[in-house]
Amino acid sequence: MLNDIAVLLPVDRPAGPLIDCAAAVAGLFEAHLDGIACAYQALNPMIAFEASAVVMAAQYETGVEQAAVVLDQFEIVTRRLNIPHDAKSTFNVSYAATRTVTELSRLYDLNIVGQPDSSKPSQTDFISEAVLFGSGRPMLMVPYINRGAFKADRVLICWDGRAPAARAVHNAAPFLRKAKAIDVVTVNENEDTAGEASLAAFITHLARRDLPATPHRLTAATSNIHNAILSLAADNDTDLIVMGGYGHSRFREFVLGGATRGMFESLTVPALISH
Repeated sequence: MLNDIAVLLPVDRPAGPLIDCAAAVAGLFEAHLDGIACAYQALNPMIAFEASAVVMAAQYETGVEQAAVVLDQFEIVTRRLNIPHDAKSTFNVSYAATRTVTELSRLYDLNIVGQPDSSKPSQTDFISEAVLFGSGRPMLMVPYINRGAFKADRVLICWDGRAPAARAVHNAAPFLRKAKAIDVVTVNENEDTAGEASLAAFITHLARRDLPATPHRLTAATSNIHNAILSLAADNDTDLIVMGGYGHSRFREFVLGGATRGMFESLTVPALISH
C-alpha cells in the first residue's frame, strides 16, 4: 500500500500539473503527501570569490522566493482536497542538491517527479535520474505535456523478464489492484528462447493474483522500442505505464540505457519506473 508519497517540485518551470497529478495519486490511496520544492544553485569557478558570494546570495534569495510560490500552490491544492501533507524546500549546489534529494527520496513509498523537457531545460532536470538510480524506491514520472486528471484505469506493463521489470511490477501492485484493465507488452521476445520468465508465464502468474491481463508481442528495432511501446499505449488509451529503468554504470555513476532514455524523452502518459 502507498501511505507516504513525495512530489519533487521544480521552482523554475510551471508546477501546477505535477501538483495536481500528485494530489490525485495521494487521494487515490488516502496517502500522506510531502511537497518538496527543489531549487538549484549554480557555481561559476570563473567568478572571483567576492563576486561569487554576491551572486550566490542573490541566487539564494531568488530560489527561496520561487520555492515559496510553488509551495503556496501545493498548499492550496492539498488543503482544498483535504489531503494530509507537509511542505519543505531544498536549496544547494548541484552535487549537494543531488545528494539531498536522493537521501530524501529513500524515505517514501513513491516519489513523483516531472519529466525533463529538453526544449525548456530546468535547473532540476537531474532529479529524475538521481531518484531512479539512488532511491531504491519506485518513481512516478509525469509527462510535461500532462494536463488531465490522473487515473490508472488501464495499465500497460512493459515486460522483458529481467529484474528491473519484476521490481516495477512489484512496486506497481497498488495501482494494478485498482486497474480495470491490464495490458502486458514484450518487445522482440523469441518464444523459443524466452526462458522461464516469458510473457506467457508472466500472464499466468498475474492471473494467480487475480490480475487478468492481455498480452501484446511487438517487434521493433532497438532504437525504436520506446516508440513502439508508446504507440501501443496510445492505441489502447493507456493511463499508466509500468516499466523497469535500465542504466549502465560508468565511473560509479549511472547513465540511462537506450530504451529507458527514449521513454524519458518521449513519454506521453505517466510511467511508474523502478530500477
